[in-house]
Amino acid sequence: MTIGLAIAARSAAILIAASLTVGSAAAQAGSGTGTSANDAPAATDAPRNVPSLELSQAQREAIYQSISNRQSKKDTAPDGFRAAVGAHVPDAIVLEPLPKIVAELVPKLADYQYAFVANQVLIVDPTSRTVVEVIH
Repeated sequence: MTIGLAIAARSAAILIAASLTVGSAAAQAGSGTGTSANDAPAATDAPRNVPSLELSQAQREAIYQSISNRQSKKDTAPDGFRAAVGAHVPDAIVLEPLPKIVAELVPKLADYQYAFVANQVLIVDPTSRTVVEVIH
């Protein structure tokens, strides 16, 4: 139980630090890392109007750390699925609500869910099962 609390406290500290850097990172959002909806090629059957979350690198790292610490099993991607912004997530991949601390510190993620596939965090629109962000 003590180890779990230590991990939760560490994750919270990382997320708080990430949320404090949002202002300075917003100015750099245009430079991107090639993973926004505008930069990544969409799958042919994927919707084209995928919202750009414009997460800072610090936010991305904090989200990955928080979710990867919770995962005991690193799921492999189903055959034929490639994790990319705009891709449709097959039903074989289970979507889960984002950890409460993530949703609180990055409020724009509150309506999204995630899947941890092949050591990548997929932020997914649960209504369309469309990947809106890939964090690795």
